[in-house]
Amino acid sequence: MLKQLSKNQYVKMTKVNDKEKDIEYGVVLNKNEDKYEIMTIGFENKNGNFLEYPIESYNLVDTYSINDADFDEVKENEVRRKMNIWMEEHYRH
Repeated sequence: MLKQLSKNQYVKMTKVNDKEKDIEYGVVLNKNEDKYEIMTIGFENKNGNFLEYPIESYNLVDTYSINDADFDEVKENEVRRKMNIWMEEHYRH
């Protein structure tokens, strides 16, 4: 689990709600003091597969503190590759 995040870092966000565990993947766009602006790119479905959000989805960018979820670096090569492709196709700086 990461204690702080860096700009342009790919992160895996694990949120535990009651008995369910939600896993989303995103990229850190900005850091403002102890808050991070993260654009969510996709999520892990119940089968453990990474699925990208369509670009038309609302609220892909949100602000998080380090305590809002368990943050880890994205280490899975297949997920990183899909995130790279999504960023190249949909994100303009």
